[in-house]
Amino acid sequence: MLEITRESHQLLHIPSGSTQKRVAIWVALSIFVVSLLVLPFGSRMLIEIKPFLPGFISWFVLGDFLTSYLLFSQFRATRSLPLLVLSCTYLYTALITIPHILTFPGVFSETGLIGAGDQSAVWLWVLWHGGFPIGILLYLWSGRKSASPVAVKRIKTAGLIAVLLVLGIVFLLYLLVTLGNDMLPRIIQKGNFRVLLESGIGPVVWGLNLVALLLLLWVHRGRSVLHLWLSVAVFAFLMDVTLTLYSGARYSLGWYAARTNSLISATVVICSLMYEVNKLYVRLIRNREQLLRSRMRLEEANERLTRLSEVDGLTGIPNRRAFDEKLDKAVQASKAEGTPLSVLLIDVDHFKAYNDHYGHLRGDHALKRVAWALMETSITFPHTTAYRYGGEEFAVIMEKGDSEQAAIFGEHARKAVVSLGLPHEQSRTSSLLSISVGLHSRVLEEQDTGDGLLEQADQALYRAKESGRNRVAKAEDGLMHVYDQKTS
Repeated sequence: MLEITRESHQLLHIPSGSTQKRVAIWVALSIFVVSLLVLPFGSRMLIEIKPFLPGFISWFVLGDFLTSYLLFSQFRATRSLPLLVLSCTYLYTALITIPHILTFPGVFSETGLIGAGDQSAVWLWVLWHGGFPIGILLYLWSGRKSASPVAVKRIKTAGLIAVLLVLGIVFLLYLLVTLGNDMLPRIIQKGNFRVLLESGIGPVVWGLNLVALLLLLWVHRGRSVLHLWLSVAVFAFLMDVTLTLYSGARYSLGWYAARTNSLISATVVICSLMYEVNKLYVRLIRNREQLLRSRMRLEEANERLTRLSEVDGLTGIPNRRAFDEKLDKAVQASKAEGTPLSVLLIDVDHFKAYNDHYGHLRGDHALKRVAWALMETSITFPHTTAYRYGGEEFAVIMEKGDSEQAAIFGEHARKAVVSLGLPHEQSRTSSLLSISVGLHSRVLEEQDTGDGLLEQADQALYRAKESGRNRVAKAEDGLMHVYDQKTS
């Protein structure tokens, strides 16, 4: 189960869709039809284009190196031994074509370079076109035999051994076809491939490619992107061998067409995989953009929730939570800057009696009017904010304001509430709704706390109520001072 989950996240195990299958079938049919049309005229000689073969080999080598690298990268990510085998197969075909082009007569010299004999180039072609299907067969076999992934600590070692093994095989084969040129069977005469066909070596190479194609289709049936286009690559290789065997000679129509099939074989896998990489990249970018949009919406929602959590649902002014957070910050600022901090506690006079007489709806309306009167008053004082503290209690924080400024605010707030003109027939203090205010102000020392400020302000509020309500009281230096509204 873990193995299946791991493979489902591999680039090379992306399922092939119906569109990809249609395109692959179209490409394979095009190769087949063109090859079939060329076959009767394959031996017709065309002009010898000198740059064609170096350009063809360069394209082929680049395509196979890139495919090998991508497959090896997937092996490192998935630790799948079959992917290492397939990577080495493409590395082998890329490397074996290098001595093939260097020993090819008439490209860089009349007889070829690096110790080339008259049979070296054609034997390297046989080893090239025979080695690729053998690598495919090894890939299929390793997929059946290797169920467990390569151990993480052995990935580098396995990769290094595989690369060195391929390099060693290619070098030994190069030595065989150059130093042993005269001992190998002669399969080409004066550029004619008929001997290759008649000797049976050519049909063996053709048969290897056919077996590799049939087994690949039977085992994997093109279910993944990799296996779909790998099947097309092996089929193009088979058509390459077919046209080469019946082309008759180098630089014939069949020979040129066979090289074209080789190019298709070398590029279809890498092109299909790069297409999938691009699709994954585009999908990643879109997912990232969607994630960023979702994150922005989440942050906006969190901000709204934070605002809502800090706003009193009834009065619409900041609530107790907002007050506590602001008080902590204001205390720290007062200590750091050496500026005074004032806290005022406000209570609506005889509010229980108001509620009992006028009802809770009128009581809620009265609290809203009082809250906005306090808010409007606080706007006229710098660094001052009003909060609903709970029930009929309110609180005010005045930063950088001394006791005299706080007392002035308290008196303005008291007058603003009385000026609302809300009748209060049950009040023993006034015929109109009124408030009592207690405040405390000082420059905080290191040992001072917000709770200490609140305690002093609460004592001042108690003093204001005890003195007859509808007035402001101040706690300062351990003393209480009550501002009588009749003389203020």
